[in-house]
Amino acid sequence: MNLAITRLGPEDTGHAADNCRLFWDMDHADRNLEAYLNDPKCILLVAEADGRPAGQIIGYILRRWDSKQPILFLYSIDVAESLRRKGVARALIKEFLRIGRESGCGKSFVFTNESNTPAMKLYRSAGGNRIYQDDVMFQWDLFEAG
Repeated sequence: MNLAITRLGPEDTGHAADNCRLFWDMDHADRNLEAYLNDPKCILLVAEADGRPAGQIIGYILRRWDSKQPILFLYSIDVAESLRRKGVARALIKEFLRIGRESGCGKSFVFTNESNTPAMKLYRSAGGNRIYQDDVMFQWDLFEAG
């Protein structure tokens, strides 16, 4: 398998939309995607295997007040079902971390669920370390009454 990984930019909005549609509901996201790609702190990596879409990483470089170095946040990783467990996700993560180092990031993190066994195995195999056993994530919908 010939795997190519590319960071998409503002000139790649159409390509990005086509790729993202494989994994995400994109009903109203085209304008948002263009703004995302125009922000240098937003990262969209696309993997192609033998010229066909294989996967993607969506992430962010986050500036911190408590550190001189920004931190790299892996928001989402998606791989085509037929190409899972073939090294696509690990290659995407490797390139994502390289971009983070090149951008001056000191650390990177990702959230997942302990019950997501494939993700747990992937992040460990890619060199990730689970630091805290009791992490919990809360979410607020800012447009809901309450």
